Amino acid sequence: MSEPGPQVMARFVGAENVERGRNYLEQLDPELHRHIIDFVYGEVYAGETLDTKTRALCTVAMLATLGQQLQLGVYVQAARRQGASEQEIREVLRQVAVYAGFPSAWNALATMNAALERFEETGQQSQPPAGALSG
Repeated sequence: MSEPGPQVMARFVGAENVERGRNYLEQLDPELHRHIIDFVYGEVYAGETLDTKTRALCTVAMLATLGQQLQLGVYVQAARRQGASEQEIREVLRQVAVYAGFPSAWNALATMNAALERFEETGQQSQPPAGALSG
């Protein structure tokens, strides 16, 4: 591992959400929990080739393309934590429209608006919904 998974996870979902997320994943499935913490965060997200902002924006695009709205809200906030502006996130979601379709982008923009509203209201201390903290 390049860096401990929980440390990397904290950068993306917020340090205040790590324990809650890990507890949820552990209860859901201990082996999946291990894979997410060790592999997703500890290896993939800890990689040095992409900066954290780019990695978060890529994740936003992929989750929007897949229609994974619950996780998308978490990673919209992660992108903001990593310095992405609302305009940059919007531009990524416009790109989603080109390759994944307008309905995907439309839904993603609605999710983005709700996630950013929660993010701004709580001063970046937003707690993601249960089940939304995996990588």
